[in-house]
Amino acid sequence: MMSTLREIEAAIERLPAAQVDELAFWLEQRHARKPTTSVSEPDFLARARAIWGDKPAGEPLSALVSQARG
Repeated sequence: MMSTLREIEAAIERLPAAQVDELAFWLEQRHARKPTTSVSEPDFLARARAIWGDKPAGEPLSALVSQARG
């Protein structure tokens, strides 16, 4: 189970580019509709596992970033 930001970042690095884009879109949408009052946060880990499983395949995010900067 991922419980720290570092673990989540490491999992994101293993996603293929298309899934990183999907995650970025989801985060943007979530941020745009986030209420100003305090509510319980969604279970990010459960949602990520439902979408990508326990061990998503693909290039590390660091490699994708390096390619984009190149």
